[in-house]
Amino acid sequence: MPLIDIIQGASRRCNYPQPTVAIGTTDPNIALMVDSAQDAGDDANERVNWQSLKLQSPATFTGDGTTPAFPLPVGFQRLSPSDTFVSDLYPTWKLPGPVAESDLVRLKALPMAIPVHVWRQVGSTVPGSGVIVPMIEFFPPLGAGETVSYVYAQGLWVTNSMGAQYTNPILQADSDVSLIPERLIRLGAVWRWKRRKGFDYSEELADYEGALDRLGGQEDTSPVVGMSDDIGPIDTWPGIITDASDNTY
Repeated sequence: MPLIDIIQGASRRCNYPQPTVAIGTTDPNIALMVDSAQDAGDDANERVNWQSLKLQSPATFTGDGTTPAFPLPVGFQRLSPSDTFVSDLYPTWKLPGPVAESDLVRLKALPMAIPVHVWRQVGSTVPGSGVIVPMIEFFPPLGAGETVSYVYAQGLWVTNSMGAQYTNPILQADSDVSLIPERLIRLGAVWRWKRRKGFDYSEELADYEGALDRLGGQEDTSPVVGMSDDIGPIDTWPGIITDASDNTY
């Protein structure tokens, strides 16, 4: 659903005339509706790990034996669904982290090598650019040719009409498409618009929060944690298993 359809749907629900143009409009109320839709998308993007924003293949860092920190990819939102880094040198281990700064200082001061890398997220300058970007720092530095894999969630929730993600997720054209459910963007735009106009928005806010809970819950890919005492069928039995010559089991 393109942006103009979202704005038209939100306008109808606010009892306001439907626009033919959203981006670049001279109507301040429609411009406010567009801003409200942008805020709704940004809010939903921050609060839920949307499956449409997850990459199919893990991202990787490759060490050179000396570099301690690696810049995170453009569009990085957060580590998702977990903060797990896996080295190809010991793939059955989860690299410990994020470590506290005080613990990292002590580890660096130890006159001994630690068995695996620990990590933390920092802001640092990309060599040669002078630009500070989010990075992952490993200690000790990754070995030459060592590859660390991880999964992250993107923040690039806006695409153009051809499906290309904007590196800056801002609504720029009436034909732009949201990778977050459009209904959620519309609901969020309605209550934010009403609040800024001084109208009662309590019911619309409840609708938005309820939809965010339901839709966000369906996006969750984290393992289920069992909280029940029922452990299901028992597949162990007392006794000794013998060969087929013994028929007493």
